[in-house]
Amino acid sequence: MLRPAVLLSLLLIAVPADLARAQSSDDETIKAINTTATTLAAAFEVKDTETIKSLTTADHVAVTPFYDGPKSLNEEITTIADLDYRETAVGDVAVVLLAPDVAMRTVVADLEGSFKGKPLPPRVFATEILVKRNGKWIERFYQATAPQP
Repeated sequence: MLRPAVLLSLLLIAVPADLARAQSSDDETIKAINTTATTLAAAFEVKDTETIKSLTTADHVAVTPFYDGPKSLNEEITTIADLDYRETAVGDVAVVLLAPDVAMRTVVADLEGSFKGKPLPPRVFATEILVKRNGKWIERFYQATAPQP
């Protein structure tokens, strides 16, 4: 009878420790994802194309209410001079780990600025899909939707 009690005790000690390690790992992952996203938004604000390229996949796609349709990374870079962009996250940022190397980040953001002289929508709901490549989180897809008044 002593043996099952010892095994149960060890199990009760090991499971919470494993859960704590998993939670800590998830927290670190979410922090890295948020760092990538905020750094990328800041790079668009200052038109830092090298940082933008380093934090997005080569096949990146962006869909926004101010572009005239889906834009590839090259199209975004080509038109970045036409973009006057400032983003401020409002409310909570949510990150969902879809797979070990894939995450979805959502945020409500206030925008200021213009694209090709037209004002940006004042508020958007943004969804980003990030992937982990070579140990680094980078953005693969970005979509912003402006809520109707």
